[in-house]
Amino acid sequence: MKILKTSHYDALNMKPYQTKYLSSAKVIQKALKNDRCMGFYAIENNTRISFALVKKFDEDSYFLWNFLIDSKYQGLGKGKKFLQLLVDELQKSYSTKVITTTYIYGNEVSKNFFKSFGFAETDVVCEDDVHEVNMELIIKKRGVGRL
Repeated sequence: MKILKTSHYDALNMKPYQTKYLSSAKVIQKALKNDRCMGFYAIENNTRISFALVKKFDEDSYFLWNFLIDSKYQGLGKGKKFLQLLVDELQKSYSTKVITTTYIYGNEVSKNFFKSFGFAETDVVCEDDVHEVNMELIIKKRGVGRL
């Protein structure tokens, strides 16, 4: 698997229930035009199997806005491998020390995935139209996370 930076997004296949947790292809494509945002694909055997959208948050931190694995490749360990490659790339090329993300309250799959990688819950946002949990990964050295 390798990681490829991109300025264009072609939608991957998602399971129907997963689409409510992700930004639409139109929103992702619009975000990629923002100088503070970057997209990355995971490529395996010349096939795009995963996509991540990150946004510069502070001087040395990024927000992981969208992270998705094509439905065909879910449950095979590809997500953790891609996330490790993404963390390594952000640390090496962009001097990133902190990565934050959120998951929609009740999305146990995302919660458990990010926790298993080392993200810690920091707070809960509970407003009329937003119910999500903020998470943070502090990068202490290259290769943080668990595969």
